[in-house]
Amino acid sequence: MISRRIAVLSALAAAGSVLTGTASASVTLPGTRVIYDANLSERSLQFTNGDTAPSVMQVWVDSGDERSTPKTADAPFVVAPPIFRIEPKAGQTVRVVFTGKDLPQDRESVFYLNTLQIPSINAAHADQNQMLVMLRNRLKLFYRPAGIEGRPQNAHEKLSFRLQGSGNGTRITASNGSGYYLSLVGGTLTCGARTSTFAAGMVAPRADAQWDVQGTCPANAADIRMNVRYVDDYGAVRQADYPVGTGSAK
Repeated sequence: MISRRIAVLSALAAAGSVLTGTASASVTLPGTRVIYDANLSERSLQFTNGDTAPSVMQVWVDSGDERSTPKTADAPFVVAPPIFRIEPKAGQTVRVVFTGKDLPQDRESVFYLNTLQIPSINAAHADQNQMLVMLRNRLKLFYRPAGIEGRPQNAHEKLSFRLQGSGNGTRITASNGSGYYLSLVGGTLTCGARTSTFAAGMVAPRADAQWDVQGTCPANAADIRMNVRYVDDYGAVRQADYPVGTGSAK
């Protein structure tokens, strides 16, 4: 019976009748990301159902495919239990276990934790047509080896920025010199008397990322500085100021 339910839910997840990021789920997890410390044998996650009705949940981890299902997900993690019923105003603990894979030991690897919530049918209206709206959420799961140099709370200090182009073609390049993923929310450039903004994203360890600058920021401005908003391990948005170089990286 359980295997049949898993197969049915997997098919539903693949069917596209799922809302992702457009509705608020009543079954929640604390935080906006999961840190999997490589020193741990498993990572426990606590789900809480704040609704007055039960739901069925299915949980899996993928390697970056937004259209993944429990059947196609290929991340080196298993979830136990992968499917469960959670009662109203109750909680459920789920274990995530790393199955072993040759991952880099000097930097983080990123995966995605998927949660699919299937609400219960309203018994009071059992004789009427009802629309079943499933809610799927994806959270970043960072696998964190013990051998990464530096502390995660100081990783933002390893960021550097440079400005390239001019006028409407101006771009900002972020270089992450740390072994940690850095999730940037956005930034503001102060270029002399002018202010410009850019929408940022995630920067991989020891890698670069580029974004378009909204507004005019002259590369020959006397003093170009930037304020960046980034997300820490606990999901809190913090800020840091940086000088900005110009031209290509050397």
